[in-house]
Amino acid sequence: MPPGVVCNLPEQQKPIEALWDRLSAASPEEVADRAAVGYDAPKAAYRVPLCGGEVWVAPGDRRADGMAGYEATLLAVQYLLTAQAERPAGEWVNPTSLPYGDFFFRGPHPMPTDGLEEAFGARLDAFCAAAEALGGRAVEMGDAAYEFQALPRVPVIVILWVADDEFPARARFLLDKWAHHHLPLDALWVLCRVLAKRLIAMATRGVE
Repeated sequence: MPPGVVCNLPEQQKPIEALWDRLSAASPEEVADRAAVGYDAPKAAYRVPLCGGEVWVAPGDRRADGMAGYEATLLAVQYLLTAQAERPAGEWVNPTSLPYGDFFFRGPHPMPTDGLEEAFGARLDAFCAAAEALGGRAVEMGDAAYEFQALPRVPVIVILWVADDEFPARARFLLDKWAHHHLPLDALWVLCRVLAKRLIAMATRGVE
């Protein structure tokens, strides 16, 4: 397995008990500073902003509140463990350009663009409204594009080209070139999945 690829993929449902053990043993002050998150001492919980929502992570209780689901819990715990005390590089890259990204982001792990293309390929206004509702900042790429602070140290850009008479709809993710410093590749893939799901949910039935 290449460096930067950790087998915590959601479909494997690998127990995250070892991650909880590590986080429980870590210094809250060090974790909060490194990951740029808040820590509520009375609650003994970290507040992790995630894709326009938030997850409260309580290592002592091995509990995550707020955004529901295995993927959100996995992302929040993994991020608290692996985020580094460094700012984004400010240079956007295709995820396949990250170290070992060309190996990882293919086959069973393509970037999750299909759902975005289906949901928004003929609905540019709906994409823009959903993106802005999740705190996205418009950037000049494609027919529309938004930058999201998906995690405190991991920004993500989503670009959309709507369908026309010649070409089908197309979506693309861009990551900061140091994104892999903060999350392993499989967790970056899950992060993009969660962001895509929340955009689609916002446009169709609202976001939790």
